[in-house]
Amino acid sequence: MDLDEWRSRINKIDQEILSLLNQRAEVAQKIGEAKRQQGLEFHNPEREQEILARIHRLNPGPFPASGIEAVWREILSACLTLEQPLRIAYLGPAATYTHQAAIARFGSSAHFSPVRSIPEVFDEVERSRVDYGVVPVENSTEGAVNLTLDRFLDSTALICGEITLEISHHLLTPANNLSDVKSVISHPQALAQCRQWLAAHLP
Repeated sequence: MDLDEWRSRINKIDQEILSLLNQRAEVAQKIGEAKRQQGLEFHNPEREQEILARIHRLNPGPFPASGIEAVWREILSACLTLEQPLRIAYLGPAATYTHQAAIARFGSSAHFSPVRSIPEVFDEVERSRVDYGVVPVENSTEGAVNLTLDRFLDSTALICGEITLEISHHLLTPANNLSDVKSVISHPQALAQCRQWLAAHLP
């Protein structure tokens, strides 16, 4: 087949995928109605993990395993929104690593609420203003986040899941050479995470 024929084939497959996604969404709505009638919790993290594990087992390739999880996380998130949107509090502002972790765990269709501190995340959960809260627990370079661990001692909130997120920082400068950089300014946590690189390249 030539390129146009392959593209036509892709278009047909995309149409089939879209049709199946809408069929799945209709079933999700029916499940939501059944849960409301039976008074059941609308979000079941264990069921989500079962679905993801099953999809991973069924995937023969060549679609990459990492892509499978990302795609299905968004499908699950969008379908859950049709039942009842999840409300998620996280240590803000938007685009923080905690925000990225929340999106990776709950998908972009959830409703995210940034708060100013780790204790505020706990408060939002304890007062049932949100369904879940996302807080940092540990950093591979800086160790445990003591504020989070201390708050768990006094909180009624329970840990119900975890996610590992790779952290990377970038040095931005208008300078043409690294030797022209005179100072590096950032959040104390970011500076601490980069201290070995800074010591080696910008002592």
